[in-house]
Formats: sequence, C-alpha cells, structure tokens
Amino acid sequence: MFAGFARVLSPIDNTSDLSKRLKELAGKQVYVGVPEGSENNRPTVSGDITNAELLYIHTHGVRRKAMRDEMNPKVEAGMKYSKAYQMYLQTHGSPLWHSPPRPVIEPAIQYNKDIIAKQLRKVLEAVLNGQNPDQELHKVGLLGQNVVRDWFTNPSNGWAANAESTVQMKGSDRPLINQGELRKSITYVIKEGE
Repeated sequence: MFAGFARVLSPIDNTSDLSKRLKELAGKQVYVGVPEGSENNRPTVSGDITNAELLYIHTHGVRRKAMRDEMNPKVEAGMKYSKAYQMYLQTHGSPLWHSPPRPVIEPAIQYNKDIIAKQLRKVLEAVLNGQNPDQELHKVGLLGQNVVRDWFTNPSNGWAANAESTVQMKGSDRPLINQGELRKSITYVIKEGE
C-alpha cells in the first residue's frame, strides 16, 4: 500500500503534456557502435572487411576449422542458421587463428552502467521540467561512445593477451589496438520513432 502526501502548487493540470513528452522520449533510442552507412564503417586497412564486421568478429571470436568443417555441409544442404547454432559458435572451443572473443560494447556499457544511468536520469529530469531532452540525450551518446572506446585499454576488460606471434608481427602486446582505427570508429547515433 502506498501512502504519501503531495502539495499542489499549481491549479493547472499538465499531465497530458507530460504524458506526451514522455511518449516522445520513449520513441528515442541512443545506439553506440559502428553505424551502418557511416563513414566510420569504412573498410579496414586490409580492405577486406568493415570496422563493424571486425568489431563483430572480435566480440564473438572466430570459428575453429573443425567447427566450420562440421557445420558447412549442413548449412550448404539447406539447414537454417538458427539461434541455437549461433550460440554454439559463440561458446565453443579455441577460435580459428587463435583469436579469442574480446567483446567491446556490451561489457563496456555494463561496467559503466551507473554513470550512464546518472546521465539518463538527467534526460528524464529535462523532460519532467518541460525542457527539450535532446542535449542530455547527446551527452548519453557521447558518454556511451567514450566508455566503449576506453574499454580497449581498460584492464577490467579481461581480454586474453595477444599471442607472441601477434606481438612480434604488429610490435605491440595491446589486443585490438594496432593503428586505433577500430576504436576511433565507435560512435553514437540517436534514432527517433522506433
């Protein structure tokens, strides 16, 4: 049971206006990553894949050859690539090229959820105060972008170290950082009406 006291400071009922502003806010989404079609999603230095594809590979790892050999005949025979198989691929064994999963976006957001929540609270306060929340939403996006970019060098990311052969090849022991292009490609967008 809820019991409380409230004092009405204005005889004007603004509930419908507040409801409208909250609905408008609910239709806005902040996305952090490498947006499709953006200039940040250009091909990598090798030119074979885009930054978004590279980020996906590093997030989920790469299938071992034995796994590809096991699955490819089934896929070529018409088997649908189900969610169960996707989970299988993301959770089994040593990846091809010894490239372990090094997830970026989700763990960075999760690790920094408290500071992101504080900024999201400011968005809601702006709406409740009758102000346009767009400036605060952009701050949420920028904050998300920055915590994800920082995740590349955060020791809490728990990433596996580079193999010695990789260290010798690129001259660095920093996973996922060679020229910094992937990290710089992380940005944010705000979409409305979804």
